[in-house]
Amino acid sequence: MFENTLQIKKLMLDHTSRCNLMCPQCGRVSKDQKINPGMPITDLTLQDYKIILEPFTNNKLDQIIHCGNFGDVIASPTFEETFLYSLDFTKTIRIETNGSARKPEWWINLANNGKEKLSVVFSIDGLKDTNHLYRIGSNFDKIIENATAYINAGGKAEWQFIEFAHNYHQIDDAEKLASELGFTNFTVKYTARFQDTKTQVETRKGNIVKNKDSHVSQDFSSIISQYKNFDDYVANTNITCKFKKDFRLFIDMDMRLWPCCWFGGPKYFADKKHTKQWKSFKYFLDLYGEDFNDMRKYGWSVLQHEFFQTYLERSWNNPNDKYKRIYTCGRTCGQKFEYSSGYGKNWNTKELNHAENRV
Repeated sequence: MFENTLQIKKLMLDHTSRCNLMCPQCGRVSKDQKINPGMPITDLTLQDYKIILEPFTNNKLDQIIHCGNFGDVIASPTFEETFLYSLDFTKTIRIETNGSARKPEWWINLANNGKEKLSVVFSIDGLKDTNHLYRIGSNFDKIIENATAYINAGGKAEWQFIEFAHNYHQIDDAEKLASELGFTNFTVKYTARFQDTKTQVETRKGNIVKNKDSHVSQDFSSIISQYKNFDDYVANTNITCKFKKDFRLFIDMDMRLWPCCWFGGPKYFADKKHTKQWKSFKYFLDLYGEDFNDMRKYGWSVLQHEFFQTYLERSWNNPNDKYKRIYTCGRTCGQKFEYSSGYGKNWNTKELNHAENRV
């Protein structure tokens, strides 16, 4: 995938599996709306960061991205010391968070430490009467209080809004509020997480969550009309790796190196034996062993493993009996369907002119 660390420009980290929310389609939540029993409750440590960032001492990364596959980085007890340490190894840091944890004073301190390097993405899916319907356990007033403290302390913030059937009518009002509060960008995105499952989910709070009709369902229908089914599409579509194109790799909360964030889920799925992704994962894990990508054991030498150097690219568009296609790759990076919410037609970012409206 990459010959060496000099080719890597971005690192995406799922720093922790801790979070104060229980969103129904998150990997940390099982089908019965409880904590995923297959997920380790753990965090990356300062020693882990020393291993991860050592190659970038003189060749700084363009960006470190804290995503939320299983957790929210600001909920981690090891976040603050690792964040301060990482500042010297990258040009920018991006934190994606639900924003409802910590106190305003903490957010002020974050802005002061991050300065111009830091951008925080607040994932807020609606307003006070809707955000909590999917983001179970969130507190809208607390989020706005924290975001306001961070912004007023000089922090750069973005508002990210997942469009559902229950909140799409609030997009204009949310964008207006984002501008008034001083957010620099407002992003609306669709999610395809419901597309190959049932069309609605009932949360443990009794809320019904479903996608709003969009191009996602239309594109999915088009795929089904061209292929036997979605699995046939995944097995035969041409693949262009999004993370390779972006010079990016992913490290999970258990210090495992993966090609992308979508690879960071199946190993820890609650019901993985019955998921389509797990079958192909089990194949290469049986081939190479459960720990082949453990950076605590092998450091960056993991990148030289056959899986990264040969298997991946062969499996994309020239698979054989050994280098079998991986379901995750076909689903998320197939050329005819944009599964990810962060790319293509699923993603619409508007830069806000907040300077004149800021309160």
